[in-house]
Amino acid sequence: MSVEKVIECCNLTKKFNMKTALNNLTFSLDENKIIGLIGRNGAGKTTFLKTCAGYIKPSAGSITIWGEKVFNNIDVLSNMIFVDEEIQYDTSSRLKDIIDLGKTYYKSWDNKFALKLARYFNLDLNLKYKKLSRGMKTQFNIIMGLSSRSPLTLLDEPTLGLDAAIRKEFYNILLKDYMENPRTIIISSHLLSEIESLLEEIVLIKEGSLVLHESVETVQEYGIYLNGKKDIILPFIQNKEVLNVEVYGNDAVAAIKNDLNKNETTYLSENSIDISKVPMQDVCIFLTKSKREGGFDEFEA
Repeated sequence: MSVEKVIECCNLTKKFNMKTALNNLTFSLDENKIIGLIGRNGAGKTTFLKTCAGYIKPSAGSITIWGEKVFNNIDVLSNMIFVDEEIQYDTSSRLKDIIDLGKTYYKSWDNKFALKLARYFNLDLNLKYKKLSRGMKTQFNIIMGLSSRSPLTLLDEPTLGLDAAIRKEFYNILLKDYMENPRTIIISSHLLSEIESLLEEIVLIKEGSLVLHESVETVQEYGIYLNGKKDIILPFIQNKEVLNVEVYGNDAVAAIKNDLNKNETTYLSENSIDISKVPMQDVCIFLTKSKREGGFDEFEA
């Protein structure tokens, strides 16, 4: 595929009865990047990925893949794969037969790589799909997703049901294969700390709306913690973009957007306020918290 913009959304909206799952999403994604689709449960991540994959039609707005509409577009669909825990294969088929069919559905299918991964994960290819445990199904689905070598690979919570060691192995394999075979990979996950080192961009959504679309480097520098006396911190942050505040007796810890000037930094230092970086996962948590979780309005300077 030669189009630089892989996905373009314009006011993309999806409603299910009275619930708005996607709300006027407008952004675009470039090719050959690993992108994290981040949000809390129910934020609309799966709905977005299923819309990209042509499983769901938008209620309003538009989405194009490589400049083309997705729904019933065989040329587009044959160049992407969508992997989630609900992916369906013929339950009576043996794993090796499902792998052999990969070349039928995916233009860039790598059969040798699929067999190599199956051996690595110790999967018996003579087993029928219906005989696999949940963890084994997850591993097999990962094998299919990576071996498709699809120019657009959509992974929805791909490591659900796997233990931490296998999750780490999977991400190491994914990164190595991506470096050797660049393509656009979108990973939906609530375990941001596990995939942060893989990602180049973050798309953060809340209740179907876009909160942030930035490079990982930008999000890593987005926030700072102020830790010290509340009588100093609370008045100081009145005119700042506050991400979160917690008060402990006479002390407070405030997370704010990282936009301090030199005079402000000096003032805080002179008043013994510690300054540290807010981890990326905390930034995403704070930016997507609901009003009922509290925040700065609960506290008085």
